[in-house]
Amino acid sequence: MAISDFTKISLLYLIRSIARTISALLIILIVMMLIGEGVPNVREFSRGEIVSSIMFLAMVAGLFLGWWRELVGAILILGGFLLFMASEYVASGEAGMGLTFVLFPLAGALYLIYWWLTQK
Repeated sequence: MAISDFTKISLLYLIRSIARTISALLIILIVMMLIGEGVPNVREFSRGEIVSSIMFLAMVAGLFLGWWRELVGAILILGGFLLFMASEYVASGEAGMGLTFVLFPLAGALYLIYWWLTQK
């Protein structure tokens, strides 16, 4: 069953809007945490914490870039998330995460779906 152009455009707009909303909420949450807790002292980080921090920064960069370059944003978010979780597992022996961290790969997946659907 073929979908109409209007339906396809509406679906694309919805996917992109949800991805951008999740990205904006995560960025706001990160900024609020930085304001409330301050910037951590990187000199006191262990090697594992440095790797995790770099991967976290890659995810945050993906949240920003996804607004303009969906594929780049998706790669940074999803790749950063996988490497972040791997470094957490190596450092602590578990890859437990809070509900908030689920929003990162969700935004990345939505950016990736949007990019894939807009390819001709």
